[in-house]
Amino acid sequence: MKVRMKSKVVIYVLILVLVMPMLTFSANCVTETSISSLISSNNECTVSGGYLLGVESGITTTEFLTYFESSNITVSNKSEYVGTGSVIRLMNGSTVIEELRVVVDGDTNGDGEINAIDYLRIKRAFLGSYTLSGEFLLSGCVSGGADLSAKDYLIVKRHFLGTYDLYGRGNLDYNGTKIAYVPIDDRPVNVDRVKYLAESAGFELLMPDADLYSTKLDGTGTNLNGTKYGDRDGLKDWLETVDGDCDYFVISLDQMMSGGLVNSRVQNNTDLSEEYEIIDYLIELNNNNKVYFFDTVMRLASTLNYNGYVGDEYTILRNYGRVARKTLNGADLTIEKIIAGYKYDINGGVIPCSLPTEELDAYLAARARKLKIIDYFLTTGGDDLNYFYIGVDDSSPTTTIQTNEINYIKRKIKDNGILFAGCDELGMMCIARHATEIYRQHIPVAVKYFGGGENMAADSFDIDTLKNNVEDHLTSIRAVITTPDKASMEVLVLTKPKSLSLSTYSNQLLDRLELNIKNKIPTVVIDASTQLGTLQGLMKSREIPLSTLIGYSSWNTVGNAIGIAVSQGMTRMAYLEGSKNISSESTIGFMKSMTFAYIKDINYKIGNLSKTELLTLINGSQAIISLHNYKTASAGIVTISAYRYPWKRSFEATFDIWVK
Repeated sequence: MKVRMKSKVVIYVLILVLVMPMLTFSANCVTETSISSLISSNNECTVSGGYLLGVESGITTTEFLTYFESSNITVSNKSEYVGTGSVIRLMNGSTVIEELRVVVDGDTNGDGEINAIDYLRIKRAFLGSYTLSGEFLLSGCVSGGADLSAKDYLIVKRHFLGTYDLYGRGNLDYNGTKIAYVPIDDRPVNVDRVKYLAESAGFELLMPDADLYSTKLDGTGTNLNGTKYGDRDGLKDWLETVDGDCDYFVISLDQMMSGGLVNSRVQNNTDLSEEYEIIDYLIELNNNNKVYFFDTVMRLASTLNYNGYVGDEYTILRNYGRVARKTLNGADLTIEKIIAGYKYDINGGVIPCSLPTEELDAYLAARARKLKIIDYFLTTGGDDLNYFYIGVDDSSPTTTIQTNEINYIKRKIKDNGILFAGCDELGMMCIARHATEIYRQHIPVAVKYFGGGENMAADSFDIDTLKNNVEDHLTSIRAVITTPDKASMEVLVLTKPKSLSLSTYSNQLLDRLELNIKNKIPTVVIDASTQLGTLQGLMKSREIPLSTLIGYSSWNTVGNAIGIAVSQGMTRMAYLEGSKNISSESTIGFMKSMTFAYIKDINYKIGNLSKTELLTLINGSQAIISLHNYKTASAGIVTISAYRYPWKRSFEATFDIWVK
């Protein structure tokens, strides 16, 4: 009996030995049906659409397998580390139960690490010069969007540089983002204002030596290159030196092609091979970076006190340019026919001009040259161009020599740029567009007009109605025009009075402004009345706290005033809404921007508000420093010094600003 029992035990043991592995395997087959069910609780990987997401860089195969509570997981990778594109499989012996592709955030080349190659791939894919797809596209979308954005390559770049922890999901700080800027010339509106605006958004503005972009009026000497205009070769060299150090670029074509705005009105060479070569370089720069270009349609006349032009010649050329030409349409709207029609009026008659023939021909040749350059830029860049601005320099609401040029350029622009009346605000507009791209796109904005003149041209230099010009400026920097109840910001515009006195409309505007201040609504004020003095005087008498505004301008042409004011407002709004860290440096930059606007825009023109009075209104008020819980802070102590006129013109004044 004992032998029989022993035999049964042996049999039972043998059965168990044979059956248990089968039972274990069977159990595995039942429970290990998906990779997602096997992810351990100590990591944050997820499965979606055939991809394993949430894998960090620098993970070896051995480390990676510890992510799963199974020994039936395998992974194949092409380097030391598990990278994007690595294949993870759940196996049943030799049978694949499930297969996923790994996505490592920031790793776009599949080596499991984050380096300069990954940053450049994301950057070029965003700009359209490189293609990322599938898991490699997903690896680049680190900011959480479905498509690549500027934020994505900045995040990866900063992770690589060690200034941001991509996987810790810490707060990305865009303060210090570098923008390389080539201005249209050295006037304060194109240098000081742009610098302060960039600072108000936490950007670092890199600029070449002033000698490379300065314009010298008659009797004021020359630059180091021996000319009165900028050095385009020197500027190209400078761009090449900062290419690897900048996240963004803002570049004036007038400067790069002609040495500045003023010289673009007189330079009339017919061989444009050098200009086209520079454009080819700029297009290449555009394809590898985020570049905003801006250019102008040549104004009706040349510049006083430059190249020998005096008052009479300016008047003659402006009147000559304002004569209506035949409007070209359809197939007739060509460069050749536009240029051929410069000398002829709407009826085909020769337009008389009292200037010497050679002087008139030189003016027309400069127009033709500039039109050809814009055309080559738009044709060569095509759809690869980032957004660009073309401002119509001093124009007229009527049909002029500019009309066919404008219509031709509008047809070429398509959807990746805009043309509107204005010029000197374009550098600021580009900075504002950068800010809205980085921090906060599609800001809802309400616009309210006072005076009743919004549906007509604001001044003799405009080509469109005031309302259209305001909306074009706003929408080009990603504002969404909406009703006051849905808006985050309001723009108040004083127009030419249609019925009542200007003071009546000015008081109505200031009533609205004071209500907005009370209700904590960020507000921009634009004086487009072209009758300076009334609004500003009332602002003083009513002791409007100037620092509570986020944008103001009354400077120069209405197009300039619109662009300056909305650039200030949109830039600061985007920064306040989208930045994770509102730096004190940005607030100082904002105060400098607003102080410059008040002192320069108000004081130089009407002269009845002293700098001391204006500074008192600034220093005695609060500036918005947060919109998330609406915080304000003292404007601090703002002082100015060294008032000067670099172009020997009163409306080109500048001064040093100190904020404590």
